[in-house]
Amino acid sequence: MIGIGIDTGGTCTDAVIYDTEKNQVLAWAKDLTTKRDLKVGISNVLKKLPEDQLKLCTHAALSTTLATNACVENIGGNGRLVFIGIDEEVLQDTYASYGYQSLEDVYVLKCKITDSQKESEEPDWENFKEDMEDFLKGADCVSIVQLFSAAHLGAYEKKAAEVIKGLYPVPIILGKDLFLDLNAIKRGAGALLNARLVPLIYQFVQAIDKVFLSMGMEIPTTIIRSDGSQMSKKFASLHPVETLLSGPAASIVGGISLTEIADALIVDMGGTTTDIAIVKNGIPKEVEKGIQIGNWKTFVKGVYIDTFGLGGDTAIHYKKSSGLYLENYRVVPICSLASRYPYVLTELKALVCSDTMDSHFAYEYICLLKDIEQDDKYNKDEKALCRAVTEKPLSIREAAKVLNSEFYIIKRILTRLEEDGIIIRSGLTPTDIMHIKGDYTEFNKEASIYAARLVCQSYYGKELEELCDSVYEMVEKRLYENIARIILTTECEELKNETLDAQSQSLIHYSYQLAKKGLGECSLSAPLFQLKTKLVGVGAPMHIFLPEVARLFGTEAILPKYASVANAIGAIASKITVTVDVYLRPRPNREEGYDAVMPEEKRFFLEYEEACEFIKQAGCDYASQKAKERGAETVEAKYEVIRQEASTGYGVIWIEDIYRITATECTHA
Repeated sequence: MIGIGIDTGGTCTDAVIYDTEKNQVLAWAKDLTTKRDLKVGISNVLKKLPEDQLKLCTHAALSTTLATNACVENIGGNGRLVFIGIDEEVLQDTYASYGYQSLEDVYVLKCKITDSQKESEEPDWENFKEDMEDFLKGADCVSIVQLFSAAHLGAYEKKAAEVIKGLYPVPIILGKDLFLDLNAIKRGAGALLNARLVPLIYQFVQAIDKVFLSMGMEIPTTIIRSDGSQMSKKFASLHPVETLLSGPAASIVGGISLTEIADALIVDMGGTTTDIAIVKNGIPKEVEKGIQIGNWKTFVKGVYIDTFGLGGDTAIHYKKSSGLYLENYRVVPICSLASRYPYVLTELKALVCSDTMDSHFAYEYICLLKDIEQDDKYNKDEKALCRAVTEKPLSIREAAKVLNSEFYIIKRILTRLEEDGIIIRSGLTPTDIMHIKGDYTEFNKEASIYAARLVCQSYYGKELEELCDSVYEMVEKRLYENIARIILTTECEELKNETLDAQSQSLIHYSYQLAKKGLGECSLSAPLFQLKTKLVGVGAPMHIFLPEVARLFGTEAILPKYASVANAIGAIASKITVTVDVYLRPRPNREEGYDAVMPEEKRFFLEYEEACEFIKQAGCDYASQKAKERGAETVEAKYEVIRQEASTGYGVIWIEDIYRITATECTHA
């Protein structure tokens, strides 16, 4: 079968036409992601594909880094969270550790809830209804999470949803439909994040639908989940948190498909972030306790991917105290902006010729992403700034003149609007440096040169060539240090899943310095980190940076032919798959019988064989149903049994049997 794979990243949108039976790329294309109107970029990239081959496509699969980048850049919609039965003191003490920025968007409905329905008490629903009228104003989506949701089958969540439906036209997501794990506050973090992401994914899905409709293509489409499997658009629209690592997961599937290497670190550098995954024996390592991205800790299941802020579009800045440095966030490369708006180059030339010494990033521009004129959330200065850049981007200096404001006031306004995804800055980036050095020439090289010269004459005080070399080395250094950090936190038992302290980070930095010197110049010691596995590079800039990083680790960099579109390949090469763990346990305290523990129910059986048969049948049915909810039509379910035992002074005792059931679609819809 022939299908279309599409990846909408923070910078570029990629598309491939792929033969899923032969695992063969038939055609591919890239274009810029247009954040203000996603369908423009998607339409542009599809138009670059051969029309005759597009007509042969029977299905499409999509991956996106929109959710990933939203977390890293701390942007999103106006999500709300209703907690039911949560201890407010515990919430106050712990919320920040799970990624909540504040509790302004969280409402706690007080009531007593235990794991027993009989011992639980109903909340004051009338008071709840009154409070919701103010709490929901301006909300894009609301999630509802109750204590002991699995034990109560989400009964209070359902009642709260009914109240909200009668008050406010907003999407409502029940916590029980997202996660059933223990730790309600962590479930709430994932649920609130889900509510914040709903507008972003809705916009993405709408863009895809409109583009396909305009091209006369009526084909089923799916979206990639964080575990590398697919789900339907409808399912994804209400469960966008499942796309947290959609793009990175697709890159892993693509990297495996392109190389067939059994053991590797897959390194995917995009415009905003770099994602690193570990593959052993051809199988990606899975995350153990739910995905953590940025400060958010969730129960989202997925492949292990370490994401950090580093991409072709990472902002380059300078401080007198620390010198040239890379930020952790994305801006639009100045070369890209100048390609679309030629006056940008003219203004940059004028600044350089005026011999400007400016400490306020005179080369940076402000671009509008969303109109806020009718939004009461924003004040008059914020709206005035957005009006000023409605027709075209303005330099920060010009924006300050329009508002008759000092730079520090503009900076404060910019920070809030950037966090809300209303505007984005354009400035100097590694992509611009690639243009200057001739390693990438898609956009306006002259604009990159003039912006870099402004940095040199205003802050850096060195030659252009030295600035370019310094930026390349900073990118390589950040790659090296993060790979070394991943080695320590995954291989070293004492440091597993830990945040490295200052001493460990200093050790990594020291190892980098030793590796750069080479063995011949090291007097007493050698570099501390050497890799047995190869580094597989996917993403457009990897051919520039990964070979040197691999050399520093004493290994080899593999750069597949279609590495720049690996995400799109991974999207179309994947399938809808659901994995469920079901448990068979002996009754406690030597009681007779067995418990079969399903995700949403528990059954007692007197006979072991009867319990086993129930788990096989009910577990396969449950996993198959979940696969169909995600868009599969024909499903095949299989299981493996993992016996858990423990050694005691009385011998080996049986703890439980884990039935790991996997339901996979047989064919595309």
